Amino acid sequence: MNSRVIPISLAVIDKEQRDRLEKMIDANPMVRLAADDSDEMGVLIYEPGDSVEEDMPHIIHALESGQAEDVYLTGSAADPEILIRAMRSGIREFLEFPVAENDLRAAVLRTAMRTSLGVDETDKGRILTVMGCKSGMGTTTLAVNLACVLNESAPGRTVLLDLRQPMGETPYFLDLKYDYTWGDLVADISRLDATYLRSVMAEHESGLHVLPGPVSADRPDAQTLLLILEQLRSGYDFVVVDASTPGDDELPKEVELADSILLTMQLSLPCLAHVARLVDSLGGQDPDTDRRLRVIANRVTRNASIGIAEAAEVLGREIAWAIPEDGEPVLSAINQGTPLIQAFPKSSSAKAVRAVAKGFAPEAKKAGKGFGLPFASFFRKKGKDSDTNDNLAGAAL
Repeated sequence: MNSRVIPISLAVIDKEQRDRLEKMIDANPMVRLAADDSDEMGVLIYEPGDSVEEDMPHIIHALESGQAEDVYLTGSAADPEILIRAMRSGIREFLEFPVAENDLRAAVLRTAMRTSLGVDETDKGRILTVMGCKSGMGTTTLAVNLACVLNESAPGRTVLLDLRQPMGETPYFLDLKYDYTWGDLVADISRLDATYLRSVMAEHESGLHVLPGPVSADRPDAQTLLLILEQLRSGYDFVVVDASTPGDDELPKEVELADSILLTMQLSLPCLAHVARLVDSLGGQDPDTDRRLRVIANRVTRNASIGIAEAAEVLGREIAWAIPEDGEPVLSAINQGTPLIQAFPKSSSAKAVRAVAKGFAPEAKKAGKGFGLPFASFFRKKGKDSDTNDNLAGAAL
């Protein structure tokens, strides 16, 4: 864990709440208040105001470029639209007025843990979350074999995370023996770093790394799962998550953080209804979900009463991939504990999974464009006695 003192910059309009934060920062040995004339930003605590639209691109740039180590939103109430946009920009913290000392301390601790990963955002791997519109959709088969295909080009650079509830089954699909699960990480999350993570990882003979789920355990809490996922993304090119179907009450971290969400279904009326409900639910919690979500028709039979084109029309969205029904090879591979792509590489379903994986082939990274703005001089203009209506004009969300 990084033990240095973290500087904090305040862009808080409410003077009373700003003074309260300054006192808490002064009393916390983990942090210090960044001087008004300092070039460093550290952690930015930002209260959105009338200029939030103007501030947003500058704060995002500060966060992505490393000028800001982290950004916390603060305010009397969380605006849902602003929070969703912040979440998609990498901002994870909201401190509600009046900020509690324990809440600030917990946020700083999470920042210190994320900072200790020491990985540039542009070098992080991609999270591919695979889930079914309901149980029994062949999600684990797809997740396991997709991970195996992605692992082929760079063995050891893909990890399979089993978040299925109440009990994951990925080890059975791989005939994998393991000593640890993500439950061990949850039990000792303060130790989480690259070395500890590797020590609990199971390795398949192909080189694929697997983090199984415990036999019986509740899901990790949101912040703990966030740390695990970010650590995995920092250490691997691909993180394939075998996930359960989410409920309507909360956007799971494996969906929120996913670069791509693969939703499996079968060509039946109940499945179409489940997909439509789930897409609406996820979209209501995060509008950006729609951009990242791909629907996959699994176990597609010839002369099915509902075709791919008809299903796409009903859903009002494209069916990205279709995986044909291939019951005997799939079942045989599972019973052997061998990935389908290895046991029956020429089967129609194995070829279809390879087509899915091809859609996630690494792309050349483009150089980002910088704003080139003098953030330090900007913050110097935001002293304690600045007009409360003169909101930060170069920050984030």
